[in-house]
Amino acid sequence: MQKMMEKTWQPGKPVSRGAAAYHDAVINASWHVENVSELIRVVQGKVKDKDIVVDFGAGTGGLSFYFLKTVKSNFRLWLVDNSAAWLGKAYEILGKNPHVEFFVLDKIDERYATLAETVGENIANHVVSANTFHLIQDLKSAFLGINAALRRGGSFAFQSGNIMREGRKKGVLMIDDTVKRVHEIALELIRTDVKYKIYWIGLDEKIENEDVQRKFVFPEPRRIEVYLKMLKNAGFDDIGTHHKLIKVKYKDWLDFLRVKRLQAGILPEVGGKEPSQQEEQDRDELITIASLKLFKELESNNPFADGKSFTAEWVYFTAIKI
Repeated sequence: MQKMMEKTWQPGKPVSRGAAAYHDAVINASWHVENVSELIRVVQGKVKDKDIVVDFGAGTGGLSFYFLKTVKSNFRLWLVDNSAAWLGKAYEILGKNPHVEFFVLDKIDERYATLAETVGENIANHVVSANTFHLIQDLKSAFLGINAALRRGGSFAFQSGNIMREGRKKGVLMIDDTVKRVHEIALELIRTDVKYKIYWIGLDEKIENEDVQRKFVFPEPRRIEVYLKMLKNAGFDDIGTHHKLIKVKYKDWLDFLRVKRLQAGILPEVGGKEPSQQEEQDRDELITIASLKLFKELESNNPFADGKSFTAEWVYFTAIKI
């Protein structure tokens, strides 16, 4: 029996409940499968035997899981994330594969280590990333680190469902559109339903104070031009983009919005980062009711929605290290 190769990083504690809940809500959702399948389609023809592919911002392994199932080359896959808690879930799923390794981005003072600082320079053939870059504040350092980690001619491909773009049709949504509207409806429910009167006191002040927390979990979307400029400045060439409209089933999206880790950013006014059991229950109830109201709004008023789903846009980027 072939000896398993030792992983660069291994978890030291059980998988966190937050990581498990997020993974369970997303991994089989049709919007996620269609989304990562499109990203894989763009990349898979470039991957050769013995190539090193890096999944940057791998999280719980939602992209890598399908990448390994789809791409048949004999390549090595490195999963990289800044959260050991989330990467622990990916390890649980993929850790026995001898062609897979794991890396955690260390915190250095007030920043995270770059990809090149973590895995080395001029070593990777391809870097792929799903649903990550709209969360990263310092795009410049992230792109420079990825460029430095790639070999010359190496490819970089990523996507996001939270990018502003001229030409996106009215009614086609971003992730942020749904989160903001659920937040608005939930606040309306708090203000008008005596069941939640315990949260009335100081609500306006809480809304203002929790703005930072909301934007930490769901940052304000950037324009597509910002990403293109940053890629060029980081030394990439042959930069291309395309977009894809994906139907998102209400049931799947409700599962996503009910992940407790995400609810701390959707409605932090109830419970903040460390809610009591009652606050956690109330927050989930409010977000669930608000989500169902949103879905009814979309069904009635949105030309790209129906009784089962709405339409969202994901933007895909490709680039080559020159």
